[in-house]
Amino acid sequence: MFAEYNYDNFPVIFVTFSESINSEEEFDQFLTEWLNLYLNRSDFSYVFDTCNMKNIPIKYAIKMTLFIKNLRKQPYHYLQKSLILVNDKNIKRLLDFVFTLQSPVAPVYLWQINEEYDKEYLITTLNTINRTNLKDDMIYVKPNSSLIPFL
Repeated sequence: MFAEYNYDNFPVIFVTFSESINSEEEFDQFLTEWLNLYLNRSDFSYVFDTCNMKNIPIKYAIKMTLFIKNLRKQPYHYLQKSLILVNDKNIKRLLDFVFTLQSPVAPVYLWQINEEYDKEYLITTLNTINRTNLKDDMIYVKPNSSLIPFL
């Protein structure tokens, strides 16, 4: 499976990605699960763990851009913010590309990490982080804008 959703800490949802995408259906399932969260009509936040990702074709970055563009049309955004853990420069570039083409619907914090953190620490970080108290190697991506580095 390309993306494994974990709801144990709802309203914080952990999504762990595998090394690569094996099929269009896997990527579509990831997007469908995201849309299903909107159907629940409850606010939520994401912690995306991309640390296992290695080689993702650019076509999925474009699909993600289109998904965000369509999601933007929703009258209310239940997604409150996202923390994206990144440890691969190519995945970081792919995310930069996505957010350059289409800004997120909620604040995003891209965090280039070199070590693993437990879920409690990540939840605390997600709940307390804002654009004025960023951690080292963290970039704030503002909704309705392009990348704004604060390094």
